[in-house]
Amino acid sequence: MALKKNNSPVRVITVKPPAKVVGAIPAKVVGAVPAKVERRPRITGRLLVRLNPNVSIELIEKKAKARSLRLIRLRDLPMDGGLSKALEKADGILFDRLKIVLVNAGEAGKIKRLLALRDSPFLSSEPERYLYKAAGAKPAVFKNTAAATWGIQAINVRSSKLTGKDVRIAVLDTGFDFTHPDFAGRVIHRKSFVGRQAKDREGHGTFCAGIAGGDRKGKSGARYGVAPGVRLYVGKILDDAGEGSDGSALAGIEWALEKGCQVISMSFGAAVEAGTAYSEIFEDVAKTAMDNNCLLIAATGNESDREEGVIAPVNHPANCPSVIAVAALTEGLKVANYSCAGKGGAKRGRGRGVGAGAGAGRGVLAGGAVSATVADVVNIAAPGDNILSASVGGGYETESGTSMATPFVAGVAALLWEQHPGASAREIWDKLIGQVLPLGGSVADVGAGMVYMP
Repeated sequence: MALKKNNSPVRVITVKPPAKVVGAIPAKVVGAVPAKVERRPRITGRLLVRLNPNVSIELIEKKAKARSLRLIRLRDLPMDGGLSKALEKADGILFDRLKIVLVNAGEAGKIKRLLALRDSPFLSSEPERYLYKAAGAKPAVFKNTAAATWGIQAINVRSSKLTGKDVRIAVLDTGFDFTHPDFAGRVIHRKSFVGRQAKDREGHGTFCAGIAGGDRKGKSGARYGVAPGVRLYVGKILDDAGEGSDGSALAGIEWALEKGCQVISMSFGAAVEAGTAYSEIFEDVAKTAMDNNCLLIAATGNESDREEGVIAPVNHPANCPSVIAVAALTEGLKVANYSCAGKGGAKRGRGRGVGAGAGAGRGVLAGGAVSATVADVVNIAAPGDNILSASVGGGYETESGTSMATPFVAGVAALLWEQHPGASAREIWDKLIGQVLPLGGSVADVGAGMVYMP
């Protein structure tokens, strides 16, 4: 899929401005597309192939070679090597830890034959989507105090002495402004998966990293960051237009797991149609992350326009049962107009052996592939409207979107891991949900409630 900052159809996305409803089918109007929908490419033409997790990488490479499928391991790519450039020299990229292969479009026939083999380690395939950033709109006014932004006040982190010290958070996005004065002296690990350095030229990544792991404006200004003591890992998986793909997102996740990250913040996604099945590949990846004591936290998307009666379903990959899906709230702690909604009351998974629960059913992936079940659930909500954070160039800006809400939850997860260093990922998930501030709204809109530090 194509992904974007959270607000577009199926490419790696980041969440977009509330005013733009991109690529989603409203939950209340099944089969119809809102007039405001921007049509963006959904499928890259490449394939994601799921591998048997119990088979050695050497055997997988041997089977591929026997079918003239040339694979290169992700770990062998240069620091700033893009996936597309690597695929000019090879037929596919092998993600060792995740047991996934990203394959060029022209190799579909070879994959089909590999899938048909008896006892094949190649289990299934699905089309790679485009992803887009979930960027926010520019609000007219920002409400805060001299001590802290409204979001920091609302989730009550100032009452805690926890800083997320030494907890590793990966922010997968458009990169980061490594020269921002608020981060002077901090070691920030980085890698680009889109063929350029991890420097942020778009701004979305710097903004989201600022919320998750920043501190305050200068030495004594308003606090805007949740967990200033974390160790930041910046993976540039979206290009300078805020766009990427499933492959770049998976590469970023694999890198973050290799670096021992406990939290991966993903303010991007791909819009889906109502009833679309979640990706089996991303669900397996989320389970693998949990088995490695890491939580994937993702934005639900900004395709809704509630004032016009349009409520869009949760984006990919937030719609996977084992990914924490985050909705956005206004200063009045109401669900934001643009925030996507799920199916109220359905139980989400928390790793292997835990299903999507009530309300899930069979569905169809983009491209026609039949996949597991439809989860489409919001787990938790966080401040997302009129949020202030760091910007490219050393300053600050105010944005709105589910992209902004996601790093609030990632930051609180880091605080909890500092507080409970021996906890598993599943236990941190439970603590996040167990200590929310109840909002009284629909579970479909805000999940269990607002992320909160008691």
